[in-house]
Amino acid sequence: MATLGKIRKHGVLLVTVIAVALFLFVAGDLFRGAEGLLQQRGQNVGEINGKSMNIQDYQALVDEYQTYYEVLNGTSSFSEDQLAQIKDEAWQNFVQNELIGKECEALGLTVTDNEVLDVIKSGASQMLQVPLFMNQQTGRYDYTQLQQFLNEYNQLKSDGQQIPEAYTKIYKYYMFAQKQIRTQYLTQKYQVLLSKLLMSNPVEAKMNFEARTNESDIILASFPYTANTDKIDVTDQEIKDRYNKDKEQYYQMIESRDIKYIDVAVTPDDADRAEAEKDMNEAYTELAAAANNTAAGNVCRQQTSSTQYTNLLKMKEAYPQFIASQLDSMEVGTTVKPQFDQMTGYFYTYRLLDKQTQADSVLYRQLAAAGKDEAASKATADSIVNALQSGAAFADIAKKYNQPSDSTWVATAQYQTMAPNADNELFIKTLFNMEAGSVKAVKLSNGMNVVLQVLDKKNPVTKYNVASIVKQLIFSENTYTAAYNKFSSFLAANNTIEKLEANAEKEGYVLQTLPDLTANQHMIAGVHNTREAIKWLFDEAKKGDVSELFKCGNSDHFLVAALTGVNEKGYRSIEKSTDIIKNQIINDKKAEKIIASLKGVKSVSEAQGKGAIIDSLNHVTFASPAFIRATNASEPVISASASKAAKNAFVGPVKGDNGVYVFQVANKSKINGKFDEKQEMATMSQMNLRAAFQPLVNSLYMKAEVKDLRYKFF
Repeated sequence: MATLGKIRKHGVLLVTVIAVALFLFVAGDLFRGAEGLLQQRGQNVGEINGKSMNIQDYQALVDEYQTYYEVLNGTSSFSEDQLAQIKDEAWQNFVQNELIGKECEALGLTVTDNEVLDVIKSGASQMLQVPLFMNQQTGRYDYTQLQQFLNEYNQLKSDGQQIPEAYTKIYKYYMFAQKQIRTQYLTQKYQVLLSKLLMSNPVEAKMNFEARTNESDIILASFPYTANTDKIDVTDQEIKDRYNKDKEQYYQMIESRDIKYIDVAVTPDDADRAEAEKDMNEAYTELAAAANNTAAGNVCRQQTSSTQYTNLLKMKEAYPQFIASQLDSMEVGTTVKPQFDQMTGYFYTYRLLDKQTQADSVLYRQLAAAGKDEAASKATADSIVNALQSGAAFADIAKKYNQPSDSTWVATAQYQTMAPNADNELFIKTLFNMEAGSVKAVKLSNGMNVVLQVLDKKNPVTKYNVASIVKQLIFSENTYTAAYNKFSSFLAANNTIEKLEANAEKEGYVLQTLPDLTANQHMIAGVHNTREAIKWLFDEAKKGDVSELFKCGNSDHFLVAALTGVNEKGYRSIEKSTDIIKNQIINDKKAEKIIASLKGVKSVSEAQGKGAIIDSLNHVTFASPAFIRATNASEPVISASASKAAKNAFVGPVKGDNGVYVFQVANKSKINGKFDEKQEMATMSQMNLRAAFQPLVNSLYMKAEVKDLRYKFF
């Protein structure tokens, strides 16, 4: 009872304590949840229809696209620009697939597994047209080749064996191809459905046929707007009226930034060049003194040349252009003294070690001679060689050793880009030096012997063996430090846009203007590795801010950026559009003046007397805009006007986008072709679909509130 009395006495305090404890408990969960949500959002590379894509999923998608291009192009090396294109393609296709996928889901459109399998069986997708899935005899896609590969891959996997990297890459490629086939098929179904809304008709079909086949030859007199230097006044009201009339043209789908920037490229000075010349002269002396090919190759490696030496004959196209252009006139054994190529910024010294005429391509087949040791492998190889030389069938021997008997072509272009490797060199040199019909065993560095049989050799070409030392002229650390210190001091004293504008030129820097920088651009003004600057501009900077000094490029550029304007998604302001609108109005007023001056002109020669530029245009059709050399632009109005005019007719004046024109029709003709109404209607339907599809995707894009946040990561 005493305890109960104490509880009653302090009841309010206890309730308060419990309430606070409960709040802290619940709030702790809320805070942890909010923190997790913020972390999750921080990993997003974009959003579509409220659906987020995180960095891990996006990177996995990029890896799939990269594998696709590695298999397609036979390379695993990509430049920074190529990787950026792959990343963009992965994102753009993902966005389009999501947009169209949502529409298809609402319409009930799907692609079944059997439909995908039918495409794979028939090879109807371009993604299946890769060498591994081709029949060696026909050169065409062969579903059985694909099945054989999948069986081998799955067998290796089920046996727990190590799967070769090449097999893994091809398998990833195939799985990616399946996904792409499914999405492409779904898009195709969606387009077919849309095409039913964009049907053609016999009248349109006939008009399109005539627009493509009726040609005109004309003599044209051009009055470019740029040639008229009269002062033209444009009022604010005229600009406002034109803006309101054409406002839809000024809709901006993504936000952008207007910036000013200074890009400082660090370049070698005279001292750097003198040091490089000294090093190259020493390299030349060593290369000229090399006793043989091996010694010459060692000199190239020791000098850390940017080109790798292989002791193989190659076509001259395999060497840098500066070297290739000299090879035909060189004698074997000649060593060229160091030269500097101003265009590329590289020093060259090289020695022609050999020059021969050799087959460009060799058809061969091979058998691996396995054995428990080197002696056993050699014995097996000798046995195979003897059997083949005695007339045994290659296919029978291959079957005995459970190996394929297929033959394959190897071309010079395939091996001359390979990295240096003793086994590769031995293999290639042996193949290309063998006679057609001969057999030979080659011992590799691991002790295994491989039996080669050459079946055919084609296309003799001139090949060269060149040892080259190629080095880029680069700046020294002292040069870099001096440039950095100078630019840092300048920025410390000029940390506002106004000061940059006033003092940049005085200090030898160029302040440049860049309008409409978007976050999905990978570089600022063509300078690599400027992601941190782009991230600052879109995440942190406010109008008028000047950035810190960014180190970018390939550690050879300094960049400072200043934010001068923010252009939000939506309709661009009239102020941002004024220059474009004003130029359009000026051209319209110039056109009025030119047309008025041509009153009474009834021939091209009279127009020439008023300052026209005369030119002849042949094969002008309604279907393709005429290109006007005088204005360096296409003018659809000329094509349309010419198609309606009769032979010998004088037409004009005609107002175009870039000038005013008059012309005389010199001839009318018709391209040979038979009108097929059904085919023409089908063609027009496809043309209408192509014209409508991208605007439709753009509409879906805007509706989906797409956010591209990849700049935060790449």
